[in-house]
Amino acid sequence: MNSCPSSAHCHVETKNESGDDGTTISSVLFPTVYSRLIAQISANLLKVRNDDLDAAILDALRDVLSPLGVDRGGLLDVCEDSSLVKISHMWYREGVEQVSGYINLAELFPWLAHELVFQGRTMAISKPDELPPEAEIDRRSCAMMGIKSFLDIPIFLGERVHSLLVINTMETERDWPDEVISFLRLLGEIFVSALQRRGMEQLLRQTKERLDLAADSAEVVFWELDLESGALWANDKAFELFGFDLKTEMTLSRFLEKVHSEDHELIHRAVDRARLTGEDLAIEYRSPATEGRDRWMISRGRLNKMRKSSIPPRLTGITMEITRQKLMEQQLKRQLTEIEALRKQLEEENTYLRTEAEVKAKRHDLSGFSSMQAVLDKVKQVAATESTVLIQGETGTGKELIAESIHRQSERRQRVMVKVNCAALPAALVESELFGREKGAFTGALSRQVGRFELADGSTLFLDEIAEMPLETQAKLLRVLQAGEFERLGSPKTIKVNVRIIVATNRDLAAEVEQGRFRRDLYYRLNVFPITLPPLRARQEDIPHLVWEFVSEFGERMGRKIRKVAVKDMETLSAYSWPGNIRELRNVIEHAMIVSKGDVLELERMAALDQPAAAALTLEEVERQHIQAILAATYGRIKGTGGAAQRLGLNPSTLYSRMRKLGIRSPRS
Repeated sequence: MNSCPSSAHCHVETKNESGDDGTTISSVLFPTVYSRLIAQISANLLKVRNDDLDAAILDALRDVLSPLGVDRGGLLDVCEDSSLVKISHMWYREGVEQVSGYINLAELFPWLAHELVFQGRTMAISKPDELPPEAEIDRRSCAMMGIKSFLDIPIFLGERVHSLLVINTMETERDWPDEVISFLRLLGEIFVSALQRRGMEQLLRQTKERLDLAADSAEVVFWELDLESGALWANDKAFELFGFDLKTEMTLSRFLEKVHSEDHELIHRAVDRARLTGEDLAIEYRSPATEGRDRWMISRGRLNKMRKSSIPPRLTGITMEITRQKLMEQQLKRQLTEIEALRKQLEEENTYLRTEAEVKAKRHDLSGFSSMQAVLDKVKQVAATESTVLIQGETGTGKELIAESIHRQSERRQRVMVKVNCAALPAALVESELFGREKGAFTGALSRQVGRFELADGSTLFLDEIAEMPLETQAKLLRVLQAGEFERLGSPKTIKVNVRIIVATNRDLAAEVEQGRFRRDLYYRLNVFPITLPPLRARQEDIPHLVWEFVSEFGERMGRKIRKVAVKDMETLSAYSWPGNIRELRNVIEHAMIVSKGDVLELERMAALDQPAAAALTLEEVERQHIQAILAATYGRIKGTGGAAQRLGLNPSTLYSRMRKLGIRSPRS
């Protein structure tokens, strides 16, 4: 790097004092000429309007740089946390190509960027060959841009290099005397100071405009209270809010005339406390309104006390009306009182429902049925574990009841068991119901939905009619069983859950596997602890007990009292094969409770059964005749209210399956 020549041998081409012709002034005269010029520039920049500052800086650059015989020079703004510099103000000699915009200093001049920006060193280079070997990229960039000599001076703002004063020659090489460098650095500092002052003024003006706008929008009063004299300054909003004339000379005493008399002492205490302790002021008070209803105000203030200053201590702060918020607060308190009353009512209702649930559980307690003892033993064995349970049995045998019993005896009994009937869901929606979906996951998914697995986290999930689950959903279920994780439809995020699975089916899953309708690996995963429920026809000794249980249940619900069941009717009920199992028996008793007029149960729905004739038939023939009779009575309608499936207490898919097995065609077909 070239060092500047001694000032004793330095000559600079510049204007004489008249400014007409160019003469050579010795280094002895240079400080005098340029000191006067810089003083003029500094005075001019102090007086110039902010809008004219940029033009004034360019004029100053011309007046200073043109006599020096350089080709261009000006200010570059250094971008903080970036290698870019912005060309802020640049003077060019006539005919020199202009450059605008941003320059990547670290890319074009990496060595110079480090020296200038990070080290804060001035670079005075007479010719690019003076650059050190490690500045090869900088040397090539100078050649590419046609730079013969350059002077780069970092201008600091605080501890950071804020700008660079950059001067280039494009035609000839030249030296950079110390006097030139010193005065140009001073010039750059004057420019940056003027620009910084303009920026601060613009920021202050912008801040004031924003504060005024915020005060007007929020209807806020700004005020300042002289704690010694009681003089009170406030913006125009205060006069409007409290109804003062704009010419009124405001004091604390005059302000209190607009405050409810009961709150005067409150305000005095708050002001005194702020003065004595320096504690922030925050006070709510009332101001009488013309219509007779008080308005609520809130004032917040802070003590401003300058140390070693003759200025008396002052409270400055804001005031705003909060009448609306107060009314809402009062309404909210009333609503909270109502909510608390409702909460207590819900607690009482919850206690009642728990009691009802316990009664229902006792009513459905299977311990009194000797035929179910083997099943109950299995329930007790598996309930305390986390194992998956497969419950098999015909429709209506009480599979859901067994699932509830397992959950009720497990460690998860504090959480509600979540239930899903796979047969009741359309195949296209089974996956979203089980695993959830994000909004827009598919056409019609208008909102985000939490799946049943998430709802059952920490509890038990009961999947009824598992054989009806589509094969593609079975694969995802297998993953949850193995890893305890899944993704919602439309989301890549993996969700981990802790769910115990209980499944039920009325089909032979092993046969479904052989037919290719159920995944073999899922079957093995589900078949950890199988429980098979016997059909009602295999436990005829339990029928009288069940009859009286249903009579008691419906009697409480309907307000009816049945005291007797005819022996013949009880024998008929016990002898019937009950293809719909317990569900069908329950439906028959409910119908009988509705039609019975006295205290004797009347079994109208069983009257059509010819039990003696049925005794000579096979079980399959009896079942076929009964289904055909119900189909005839419903005119072939299977689904819906009053359909054959409902009257038989069967799922429609189960009824279709039985009809195919028994060779029954619907009358409608």
